[in-house]
Amino acid sequence: MNEPFLLALSCPEPSPGGGAAAAYSACLGIALIKKVINLEMLRPDLSSGMKDFWEDLMEQAEVAEEILEKLLHDDGRSYVAFARARTSGTDETMAAALGNVIACPIDIMEQSCQGQGLISEAGKYCKRHLLSDLLVAGEFFLAAVQGAHHIAQANLSLVPGRSLGGFRGRSRAKIGRLQNCCQDAYDTVQEQLRFRMKQGAKEEPAAPPW
Repeated sequence: MNEPFLLALSCPEPSPGGGAAAAYSACLGIALIKKVINLEMLRPDLSSGMKDFWEDLMEQAEVAEEILEKLLHDDGRSYVAFARARTSGTDETMAAALGNVIACPIDIMEQSCQGQGLISEAGKYCKRHLLSDLLVAGEFFLAAVQGAHHIAQANLSLVPGRSLGGFRGRSRAKIGRLQNCCQDAYDTVQEQLRFRMKQGAKEEPAAPPW
């Protein structure tokens, strides 16, 4: 594949790296959600209520996509800034750079977890044959969470044990909570989608509550 990001990822350079790859995985999840939404919006029998629903969900997906694309680039930039601060920066610059390389993968985890909510909403009302695409999207978000978790933990290990007050402990606790919450969200959404898939070909999506 000659996709630009994948080519850049394979190069022997510090950026893009694992954090950007995690964000890219989440972007793949968003793309699949948008695919499902676009297919639903092409239906000739779409009611005005459902049209409003899908348009609103598309807007949410596009906002999430914009944030994740920014995080994809921010991850590399923050790591380069950290590397420079580590060699020639002041203590203050070093502390700020460390905070950024840890915050970015945490933000990727949070956005990926929110992506499961978009899947849940789409899965309530889309046609049954589109549920498999949403299942795949969920896997991309979970992979993004796990990947960003590894990067956050690795970057956190660079923080000196007694520096920045209780920053290391607070960050480690937050990362652990996020990982657990994201796993729970993934499990819940996967169960929801698989339940609908088992209802049979005659099962129709529920009507929205309006």
